[in-house]
Amino acid sequence: MEEIDVKEMDTREVNKAIKKAMKNEKVCLRNASRLHNIAVGLQKNVNIIIRNDVGDLIGALNDGATIQVEGSAGKYAADGMTAGEVIIEGDVDEGAGTAMCGGTLVIKGNAKNHVGQLLKGGTIIVGGNVGDYTGSFMITGAIVVGGDAGRQLGNSMVGGAIYIKGNYETLGTNVRQTDLTGDDKKILRELFVKYQLNLDPDGFKKIVTQEKRLL
Repeated sequence: MEEIDVKEMDTREVNKAIKKAMKNEKVCLRNASRLHNIAVGLQKNVNIIIRNDVGDLIGALNDGATIQVEGSAGKYAADGMTAGEVIIEGDVDEGAGTAMCGGTLVIKGNAKNHVGQLLKGGTIIVGGNVGDYTGSFMITGAIVVGGDAGRQLGNSMVGGAIYIKGNYETLGTNVRQTDLTGDDKKILRELFVKYQLNLDPDGFKKIVTQEKRLL
């Protein structure tokens, strides 16, 4: 594993250093908390470890890398990700997982508003609470919330599912609450074990689109 201290680098220099070091398959960055757009658009099966906090757009457009943040992250984590994993041990700011098409985003802390808006595929797991408009306009995929949610949960979603353990302030339009199936519980249990989350599928609620009715 190659370790890089990025304290004196700008974003361009950091991403250039990452690509140069990718032959090692595991790269560790230190002192990246002030930087945005780190580890963006990676296509190789490489493991990037960030030892502290990081700025906005960590792992955006990820297409196969595993990116681990040992602290918290800014806005739009894993924006547009198509494959791979982004795992954040702390909290995240707004817009996490926006327009993801695949892969898995794991946030072990809390997340602010607009988690998974326009989700087109993949899985987002938040161990703690989420803000307003989680899952707005999502098309497919899954969002798992281990805590509570704010207003307009699942607003105008057209497909996929949201699983929530805690309470929500309000549901959005065109969605309803239902019970989990046995398969749902099995999938959740496997995710919780894989990502070492202290959660149990029992007690989760499932949010899906309203059933279409023939006129």
